[in-house]
Amino acid sequence: MAKLIDFTALNEMLYGDERYIKEFADAAVISFSEFKTNYSKYLKLRNEDAFRKAGHKIKPVAQMLGLNGIIEEYEHAKKLIWDEKQDSEIQASITKMEKICTAVLNELENLSDDK
Repeated sequence: MAKLIDFTALNEMLYGDERYIKEFADAAVISFSEFKTNYSKYLKLRNEDAFRKAGHKIKPVAQMLGLNGIIEEYEHAKKLIWDEKQDSEIQASITKMEKICTAVLNELENLSDDK
């Protein structure tokens, strides 16, 4: 499976300093774990305000790591709320995001373990 995270950009952004990379990876694990939980919770509840807050917290990190799939699915899910789509479509988005976040978390944890 192809890597989701652009580690080259991350390495350049943090000047190749292993301490910074590990610290960033550890913080990102916490952020993505929280986002994964909140995405599911607030999308199921169709709580647009809380859902948007969760998304706005993760978007800068996702952009830095080249994780466009997370941003695209988040934007899609906002439309699901706005358009009052069926629960099955909401669940499909939750399932997709959980899969993406799980893969990202695995990559970040492996990076953190390697440092």
